[in-house]
Amino acid sequence: MQKKNMTKSKYKRKQLLIILIVLIALISLVVIFGRYVTNSINNYFLRSSEFYFESDKLSENGTTLQVDNWSGVDDYTITINMNSRKNNIETATYDIPYSISYSCSDNVICNLSKTEGIIYASNNSDYFNLTITPNTQLRNGDRVVVDIEVNSTGEYKKTLKGQFILVVGQENITYQITDEARNPYLELSITNTLSYYTVRESFGSYNQGDRIDTDTYLALSDSDKSKCYSGEVRIEFNPQEVLLDMTSEVYNEAKDIGTTTINGEVYINSFTINIEAISSVDIRFYKVDVNKDYTYPNNNNDSIIKVTTT
Repeated sequence: MQKKNMTKSKYKRKQLLIILIVLIALISLVVIFGRYVTNSINNYFLRSSEFYFESDKLSENGTTLQVDNWSGVDDYTITINMNSRKNNIETATYDIPYSISYSCSDNVICNLSKTEGIIYASNNSDYFNLTITPNTQLRNGDRVVVDIEVNSTGEYKKTLKGQFILVVGQENITYQITDEARNPYLELSITNTLSYYTVRESFGSYNQGDRIDTDTYLALSDSDKSKCYSGEVRIEFNPQEVLLDMTSEVYNEAKDIGTTTINGEVYINSFTINIEAISSVDIRFYKVDVNKDYTYPNNNNDSIIKVTTT
């Protein structure tokens, strides 16, 4: 009889344990669902009030963007575009003020172009810059982490966040695209962090493929300089999406220009340029659809313009 009672007692304890686990799971689901409902209600309320507070690089849940092959020597500037649009038709009809805060890892100093801003209803856009400056010698593989938070400070409240990671890499050629929806054009910036030149055509005591440092290159004659290069890149794009600014000084020095014919008209779709050592160039492209935002790097890591080293 005693053994039977002990069996019943163990069975009841198991039942209680199972019930307890189920209750804990239910409570967790209720909390998560409650947060979801609260956020949904809040977002619905904000939308019904024509409150739109958005950014190209920040979001409510927080975004993470990583830039590889940063030189770790030069300043790096992040441009954050803000807007008060739901889409191309629906926009906020009143000004939206906001505040900006940030935190940086100890190996850099960060400076904001401003700590407060206003997205005016007249154009529904604004922007600010954060410049990152190394405060110590950085080596390959070192990382810089910057967190940015923007809070609307008017009648309606919303917070947008983003984390930016810069990784110091070997000397390289990198690029970025600065753009915003409704901008008629975008800016392609290509940076060459290589600190040397490569001999393309033999001359004097130098053979094809030899590397020479910047000081040696600068002392060469113009004729010998033309036989060397540092960063040579091929730029390819679809002229049905973006059109090269033909007045660009960079284009005047381009070579191996490629073209395509669209509806009987000839358009440029590719070209090659040289970029001096430890320098950068900016190239303007006009957008066929001004409502597009071709900012790069982006969350999808897709670029409207293909840039490759040759």
